Amino acid sequence: MNARSGTDLGAENVARLEAYLDAVTAAGDALPMRNGKPNLSAIAIACGFDRQVLYKNPGAVSLLAAFFERQPSTASTSSNPDDPEDDQKPVHDRKDRRIQQLEQQLSAVRAENVALREKLRRLQHLEDYMVETGRRVVSFGPSLEKTGKP
Repeated sequence: MNARSGTDLGAENVARLEAYLDAVTAAGDALPMRNGKPNLSAIAIACGFDRQVLYKNPGAVSLLAAFFERQPSTASTSSNPDDPEDDQKPVHDRKDRRIQQLEQQLSAVRAENVALREKLRRLQHLEDYMVETGRRVVSFGPSLEKTGKP
């Protein structure tokens, strides 16, 4: 077994981040941004490690901070500071809210589906009992009692 220590993995992650930042600088590209801040998830994916490395590895944190001090922020590239488009919410926020709303609706429908399947299972069991025994079931349980028929 060729296990590497955490220190070795941390140093390797810092080297990957440094290579990525050098490549971004050499290409003249900007780092991926989200809502005016660096998109750490995209940076971590590009470097090939977990996003938590950018929070917990002191070398990576200081390297990223130093990079932002050297490079001016590309978040506000508008030439007019009074431009009303700067005050609008990013499209990503609206999409994220819509996705969250749809996920909540999906969760509610799934819960309802589970309840309906359980009710169907109970009714199928009662029907099978009535067919098998030829007897009428008087009480269907608390959810189906008092249907209004004598």
